[in-house]
Amino acid sequence: MNHSFTFKQFQVQQSRCSQRVSTDACIFGAWVTERMDTPLTCLDIGAGTGVLMLMIAQRYSGKVHGIEVDRDCFQQLRENVSASPFAERLTVFEGDVRSYVFPHRYELIVSNPPYYESQLVSPDAKRNKAWHSSMLSLEELFACVGRWLAPGGRFALILPFSRKEEAVSYAAAVGLHLMAVAEVRHSAAHPVTRVLMMFSRELVEVLQEEINIRSADGSYSERMIGLLDDYYLNIHGTL
Repeated sequence: MNHSFTFKQFQVQQSRCSQRVSTDACIFGAWVTERMDTPLTCLDIGAGTGVLMLMIAQRYSGKVHGIEVDRDCFQQLRENVSASPFAERLTVFEGDVRSYVFPHRYELIVSNPPYYESQLVSPDAKRNKAWHSSMLSLEELFACVGRWLAPGGRFALILPFSRKEEAVSYAAAVGLHLMAVAEVRHSAAHPVTRVLMMFSRELVEVLQEEINIRSADGSYSERMIGLLDDYYLNIHGTL
């Protein structure tokens, strides 16, 4: 098991976090930064190792905040952001987003939230907290976003593809509309497994795309290289 993940401009330690750095999360972080202008303030809900915070901070010069509820993971999050070259622009909070009072509203909010609710519950309590919604449901997440998103802000998250319509419904309940969506699959021969979504308060034409992680020969697809070349050390590697 890898206890660290090295990017071109920063390193992520992950031995104390149940939710490790994943290809899905990295795709999501890069996809989000493609779609933003220059947000001055950003919040990562459930920041985990801090990988999304660090990817956003590498691309933009604004302030990036993160909140994490798990004590051990929060301590590692704090160490990761402190050791990064962007440390002076990063701030982390320990607490529950449902009750936390942030210093202001944010122009960009991102989240790689718990994936499942009351399904496949693990006997490992820490893994449950990272991968299930026993603490923060998807509906509660959208309610928090509705409270802390600035008027012209954007909210982005990654979910299993099966939860896409559920997310759109919860978004509508807090006045948010889908503005961009990407369906992610391992290759063209595989089913869609993840969906990346960005929401705004404005009703606009939805930008849609599909992202295949790998080409038929096992190498990263051109789209993946375009997304992650600024971050990955070996984006041209094969399986």
